[in-house]
Amino acid sequence: MQVGFSPNGAEVYVSLRDENKLAVIDTKSRKVTSRIAVGAGPIQVHATPDKRLVLVANQGTEAVPGDTVSVIDAASRTVVKTIRTGPEAHGIAVDDQGRLAFVTNVHADSLSVVDLWTLDVLATVPVGDGPNGVTYSR
Repeated sequence: MQVGFSPNGAEVYVSLRDENKLAVIDTKSRKVTSRIAVGAGPIQVHATPDKRLVLVANQGTEAVPGDTVSVIDAASRTVVKTIRTGPEAHGIAVDDQGRLAFVTNVHADSLSVVDLWTLDVLATVPVGDGPNGVTYSR
């Protein structure tokens, strides 16, 4: 289980790994307001700065690594696209403009760059062994 926050702090997004879902929690009421079905083994979660999208890396399991990112429309709380990145998608970071997402692929030793307007992978770049988390800094 990992968490991410909406940019204004009004919601917390929690990956429910064993349920293949993302829980949305209202920070004022402290109640779960939604459970959204995503891919297998959801792990890291990141919202875009414009509050438009929530991204969930679907890591899968050790036996069957996941290779996707679920893209959720934050307003409707529905998955609008599932993007194939690479085996054992894990870490997610978003640039400060909300234009690009960066996804680590642990089993592929790579980083995928995703265009958040077209929701397509722009490039997959080889990196060191077993990349896990990722951070964006301008």
